[in-house]
Amino acid sequence: MFNIIVNKEYELLFERLKAEAPDSFALTLADFSHPDEKLNVLLEKADAIIGQVNPSDSQYKTAGRLRIIQTMSAGYDRIDLAKAKHHNVLVASNNGANAVSVAEHVLMQIFVLYRQLLFHHRSVTSGPWKNLKHTNKELAGKTLGIFGLGRIGKALAKRAVALGVKVQYFDVVRQSEAEKEWGLKYLFPDELLSSSDIISYHLPKTSFTHHLINRNSLRKMRPDALLINSSRGYIQDENAIYEALTSGQISAAGLDVFEVEPLPENSPLRKLENVVLTPHSAPDKESLILAVRNALDNLLRVSNGNEPQSIAVDHEEVTRQFLECFPEVKLTAS
Repeated sequence: MFNIIVNKEYELLFERLKAEAPDSFALTLADFSHPDEKLNVLLEKADAIIGQVNPSDSQYKTAGRLRIIQTMSAGYDRIDLAKAKHHNVLVASNNGANAVSVAEHVLMQIFVLYRQLLFHHRSVTSGPWKNLKHTNKELAGKTLGIFGLGRIGKALAKRAVALGVKVQYFDVVRQSEAEKEWGLKYLFPDELLSSSDIISYHLPKTSFTHHLINRNSLRKMRPDALLINSSRGYIQDENAIYEALTSGQISAAGLDVFEVEPLPENSPLRKLENVVLTPHSAPDKESLILAVRNALDNLLRVSNGNEPQSIAVDHEEVTRQFLECFPEVKLTAS
């Protein structure tokens, strides 16, 4: 039997996990935020953990059979990769389960802003009957700058190109195959910011990405540009975004993530009309179903002695290596 501990963060998906798991899997729900003797007993027999958990050294020692920590999210920043590696435990993410969903959400935000959908909806429901069609914008022909070309960034690029959008990007790992397949242009951050009609961020949480969206980066954007962030609130300075939106430094923004969630009631962003704010709702039901299947497929691979897909990348180290090669590129807030 292949024993799997499912962290309580995935409690709502636990029954689906059990229903779709092979007969050789035994799944048990546990809460790593409240470790107790029962958890230690489970760890002694555990072959895998599903969850964004960060076991202590003593828990790793207790879990002598543990082979993999599998998340059902794209991120895994709460897991100490070095510690997991020290204990010979693999870490794997959801293998792009939410990539299409988030890409579609970004496109929705862009269309809502370009077509002033919220204003036009209120114009019909609350009056007066008025339209601003003379100021609407087409997406076709615009230039989209993607900051971070992982699975989500690629899913967005593919769909944007199909809509007649020119796509350029920056990533600390250059994606030559994607450039050839979709005709993407690779640029360093300063040029990406200054030459794009829309900037969409798709970045992991690292020491290099904290407040990457800041007063300095916003000043480099064009006054008619859109800012989109559906990755992490950690990477944005919301005070700087508010100032940029109210001063005309940028045209509008679509935000699905925030520094503090839920967004505080006193946040000035709530009062603006040139923003679209959504409550971290980019994933959809299809992506959750796919995340379950990808997780179980990965664990089946490991249980059969094979390599899992989507092994976690140490983004901190990869970024450090990039900056050693290109010291002129500045990523940190300034």
